[in-house]
Amino acid sequence: MESSPRMVLVVFLLLFLFLSPDSQAPSLSQQRELDYSIQNERHALDVLHTSAYNGFDTKNNRWLNVTGLRQGDGYAWDVLPNVQQRARDQLQRSLDTFASSKSLANSSEATTEPKPEAFIQQNRVQNALTSMKSFDDPIPLYQNVTGIFSGKWVRSPLGNRIATPSLNLSALASGVYYTSKTYDRNITGQGGGLRIQIDEKTSEDPLPDAAFARDVKAQVTIEDETSSGDGWEVTLYGVHYPQEGGIVLSTTSEKFAGIFALPFFTLSERSFTLAQQLLNQTLMSTINRQEAGFTSVSHPWSSSPNNPSESILPVPHCEFIIYLQQYPVEDTSIDLTAVEQELRFPTGASMPSAPAIRMSALIFSPDCCFVLESKGPPDFAPQQGLHLNGQKQEAYIRSARRCIIAFAAVISAQISLLMRQMKDTSTPSTRSRVSFYAIAMMALGDGFACMGFMVVSILVDAAFLPLIMTAFLSFLCVSFFGMKFLMDIWTVQVPERQERERERQRERDRRNAEIAAAQPAPASTTPAPPSVPIITAAGADTLPLPVTARRLADTGTTPIIITPDQDLDAAEAEDNVAAETTPQTTFGSARREMSALYSKFYFLLLGILFLSLHATTWRTTPRSIYSNTLAFIYLSFWIPQIHRNIIRNCRKALRWEFVVGESVLRLAPIVYFYTVPDNILFVENDTNAAYVLIGWVWLQFWALVSQEILGPRFFVPNGWAPPAYDYHPILREEDEESGATVPIGFTQATADPTSPTTPRPGESKEKGKKVWNCAICTENIEVPVIPAGGSSGESNAAIAATTIFSRRAYMVTPCRHIFHSQCLEGWMRYRLQCPICRENLPPL
Repeated sequence: MESSPRMVLVVFLLLFLFLSPDSQAPSLSQQRELDYSIQNERHALDVLHTSAYNGFDTKNNRWLNVTGLRQGDGYAWDVLPNVQQRARDQLQRSLDTFASSKSLANSSEATTEPKPEAFIQQNRVQNALTSMKSFDDPIPLYQNVTGIFSGKWVRSPLGNRIATPSLNLSALASGVYYTSKTYDRNITGQGGGLRIQIDEKTSEDPLPDAAFARDVKAQVTIEDETSSGDGWEVTLYGVHYPQEGGIVLSTTSEKFAGIFALPFFTLSERSFTLAQQLLNQTLMSTINRQEAGFTSVSHPWSSSPNNPSESILPVPHCEFIIYLQQYPVEDTSIDLTAVEQELRFPTGASMPSAPAIRMSALIFSPDCCFVLESKGPPDFAPQQGLHLNGQKQEAYIRSARRCIIAFAAVISAQISLLMRQMKDTSTPSTRSRVSFYAIAMMALGDGFACMGFMVVSILVDAAFLPLIMTAFLSFLCVSFFGMKFLMDIWTVQVPERQERERERQRERDRRNAEIAAAQPAPASTTPAPPSVPIITAAGADTLPLPVTARRLADTGTTPIIITPDQDLDAAEAEDNVAAETTPQTTFGSARREMSALYSKFYFLLLGILFLSLHATTWRTTPRSIYSNTLAFIYLSFWIPQIHRNIIRNCRKALRWEFVVGESVLRLAPIVYFYTVPDNILFVENDTNAAYVLIGWVWLQFWALVSQEILGPRFFVPNGWAPPAYDYHPILREEDEESGATVPIGFTQATADPTSPTTPRPGESKEKGKKVWNCAICTENIEVPVIPAGGSSGESNAAIAATTIFSRRAYMVTPCRHIFHSQCLEGWMRYRLQCPICRENLPPL
């Protein structure tokens, strides 16, 4: 009986799961909307099926009974013939390009009777528009144009002839209540960017006329000064004519039956017939799927399929009709059929690289009254634009994979350099020279790349493996190596930070004391009650006793103070020295600091990532400023190291291969996106910004080189940096006489003192040089010494300039011992003590 409540609960859950309504089944209102949409689609399809080529002609007052093409709908169809003629001109230019390339190929052949290409070209346009048969001399065009194409657009003068119409939205879409009368996707700028992604699916069971016409889908992105983010995005459906390379696309919505009226926007009767036959079959198939319940989408050809807010807050959109014309491949010797077959079904055969695809675009909006054209010849010079350029999808995926693998190689090289640097800086002395913030900036860049690749790998299935591999390498670089190196540097530099905190506290105490001394003491009218001090061995305690404590009776006797049997001053001095030199950290505090460091690092990383994602929705100018600023800050990772070299007056903090390698590897991806026109992310090039970033990294690199050669503070004015010990001082003979700073050599030479070739310690080997003995390698050191009684006009700067390279060969300690620079630097990598007298040495 104890298990009966559990059984009741299980039965209740099973009944709830089985009897609950299916979430995929449409509701009653959705079913009504679907039935109404199917009814309108059936009507539009019947009109398309029974119409002829000249069934829609506004000049002859011929209209269609479909939404958007009726006489009272108010669309600007008067300019459609001019737009169609402009599209025919695009086809003409495409064939002219092919004819010129054929003429050049024929002229290079040694033939007695050249082919009359000019004569053939005169009739080619007419044949392309009227003939239902294939060409005898086919144009070298891709038969499947699935890919991504990008370029520039400009406003066409054809749009200036259009008078802005007034549309009656309530009559066009009676079942839709728009929340705003302002049209979305209204392009008002004079130019911008254009990107078109075409998806042309070739089924295994092709239609009878699939070689002449195929259905395509396009995702178009238009940028201008008024657009935010990537621009205005719109989805269009249409027909592709593979033989002549033409594509006609149209949007479809509640107020415009674009896909059903598409054949009337074509350029010829032949194009109309092919589009009509194709759409009669494809549209009927989609409607049958809707009626059978295979799909519950009420608007399968919607221009905003990825925006669910459209059904909640609908707004009117500008409708688009787009004409695309593919240009022939310039290299006519390439077998495009074989190349395209190898791209779609790779067999490993040796093939030339797939040529790029170039096409022109013409965009017409009949309700928002504008016409846009792709920027390129003959209206513009080739330097200003070459219309739309791109690659087939298969070639683009290959290029993207190669770029991702190259980026993975870059990250692998960064990991290798970081591991070698961590091995080189394995002692506290060497870690104290490295700037914590320089390594942190590099780790932030790696973490940003890791998260970026992880997000893209979820969205792009075709390149999932290389993307996730690169993301793992980035994660490895930032988590296992970068953060480990940061924690090592942080732990070693704890005493330094504590010392700075003590100095700041002493400075605050001093300022408070000065302020208190400057203020006059307030006059007290009531004397304070005298307090009886409690005398202990440590001194007098003037704090009052607790109320429950027993009061001592004042007997009037004099207290006796017993002094301790030790030197209090010496003990206090030792305690102060120990407190200043010993790190005041425990295991618990170190763990808390590490946890806080991890939290700050990942919080900053996520903040930058979310801000960057939000920046993608900004307009072009603010987004460009943000990206350039972020790249500039990221590539300033050597600035903290230069600053630390100045503060500590140290050199050789990092390996030169690490400095050079990191500078090149971290600059390479940014330069790729800023300078390569056909990059995989379609980032707009900014060559000037790339030059600035390269120059900035180059300037930082030479600052580090100058600090290595000329000294860490050679460009810093005196007094701008805290005082630090100079291990390469200028030695003078006067110093030797006074015994002030001349180093002390050994009392006995290691070599035979009677040998005529071995000089004694401190003995002059030649004029201006003296010899001492290095206690580490037991070899002699030749030290330049400024002779006594130099000219009064000779400045210290001139002396320092003439002996700067020779002074780098030796090092003088504060305890007046001299060593080879390499010997003492190698010693100080492990101990900051003099090898002779064990005196503490300042950091190098």
